[in-house]
Amino acid sequence: MKIELNTWEEVRRWCDNHGIFKPTYVEQINSQLFPKEAFSLGQLSSKFWLLEHLKAVPPPPPNATVAYLGCWIGSLAPFMIDNLSIERIYGFDSDPIAITQSEVFNRRYVEDGWKFKGVIADVSLLEMNNLEFETGGELIQTKPDWVLNTSCEHMDTEWFNTVDSDQLIIMQTNNSPNFPGHINTCDSVEDMQSKYPLSKTLFAGEMVTPVYTRYMQIGYK
Repeated sequence: MKIELNTWEEVRRWCDNHGIFKPTYVEQINSQLFPKEAFSLGQLSSKFWLLEHLKAVPPPPPNATVAYLGCWIGSLAPFMIDNLSIERIYGFDSDPIAITQSEVFNRRYVEDGWKFKGVIADVSLLEMNNLEFETGGELIQTKPDWVLNTSCEHMDTEWFNTVDSDQLIIMQTNNSPNFPGHINTCDSVEDMQSKYPLSKTLFAGEMVTPVYTRYMQIGYK
């Protein structure tokens, strides 16, 4: 499946038609507490695209846990927790500032029994099928039901190598090496599928924007 948005006006219209903003989310954006790049048209369109296709994915099991890799400010967490009956999302990022911002952005979920909890960690050093990490003064051990990574271009493939076949993978990458930190881009959907092979693909597609093409796949190894 391919979505082609050749101008920013086309991206804006697509977001207007597919956005699922809620008042508290808009208030957060307008607070100026968070980097404006987190709410660029490119970021918003890619997140709305992902959320749209999660509707077609089998629902998570009861009390599901999600590992949200490279979470930045954790902008997907509110929609996933409220709409998908997810028990807990652990947001991982190696940047301590990003994790602090993610907990401010998702503060009501942090306060509500850690429905969202930020974790400072290099995900390349973690095993997705047997996560062990420390956060909030507690040692956590868990095997997440879903592994979410919308920042694959920012990291190597070690995280993917440690995912088990019963964990749902939701991932995005892109084809632009021209942004800071983009160390592992892909050239096409086929390149993504070769680098991150799945045995059962629930969705694979691309979204063309004026500055890069974003690729997404959802499925199991």
